[in-house]
Amino acid sequence: MDGYSLCIIATAWSELARTGAVVSVAPNHDRSVFRPRATPSYGPSFGEQFTPLDGAHLVNALTTQCSFVERTYYVEARDLEMLRSQASQDGVVATRLEALSAYLWKAFAAVVGASDESCRMGWWVNGRRRLSAPRYRAAMRDYVGNVTTFAVAEAGVEDTRRRSLQDIASTVRETIRSTATDEHFQQLVDWVEEHMATKYVETACVGLGSPALSVTSFATFSLDTDFGFGRAALTMPTGEDCGRLCSGFVQIIARPGGDGWLVATYVWPRLAAALDSDDRRIFKPLTADYLGLGQYSRL
Repeated sequence: MDGYSLCIIATAWSELARTGAVVSVAPNHDRSVFRPRATPSYGPSFGEQFTPLDGAHLVNALTTQCSFVERTYYVEARDLEMLRSQASQDGVVATRLEALSAYLWKAFAAVVGASDESCRMGWWVNGRRRLSAPRYRAAMRDYVGNVTTFAVAEAGVEDTRRRSLQDIASTVRETIRSTATDEHFQQLVDWVEEHMATKYVETACVGLGSPALSVTSFATFSLDTDFGFGRAALTMPTGEDCGRLCSGFVQIIARPGGDGWLVATYVWPRLAAALDSDDRRIFKPLTADYLGLGQYSRL
């Protein structure tokens, strides 16, 4: 089950708690929407995209916890719009995700520096809005399941540092667009059908090869957290600890009741320091006062 599905369930649950009925959303559990083909077919790249999630394939078991730090930030709407303006070109307006990803990629490349020739960024992509076949589109709005894929791109460190936000945002856009297609998802369904007995993780997240920073965004998902006693000031998904995965991780959600974003990060100390010290102050440390909870934190 993916993040979009979790938001559907939370919204339905909150509505049920308040009103005793679920009217605004009707979760769709139809498993026939995504079926493997009679003869599963997928490209050889799928075998490279995923790695078994077991001890034999994971690395750096002793030092991972010391190599990363956790930070939670907020990004104001005006800063997101500023980045969008800088990342847009030739009549193509960058999305907030594309613009912030471009900013992060440049910061990431600067931190990698001479330690590696290239670096990677990845994005978990919600396919519901990108699938075009009628049989998909009719079912996607309230579909509960996993309709997420992983798009990844690798670029030279020095080239990334020199490129403009516009160019990098264009790379982000094209990487996501070219990955999240109907045929890609059908091949993914076929691949999963033949490998479902084993738990897998995206290979880029394991920590082998060039450094990788992955992004997941819940910012466009509809989420109602009012269970009858007010809306939550902070809502973030959590999961089991995958501490042996040696890659950076960025999780974005919309600020409840506001137009900015909240961003949870699990990154290298040098990248956290770079974000903290940027004169533009795009990433600001999240505080109780910002969430409107300052009075309670002092009780």
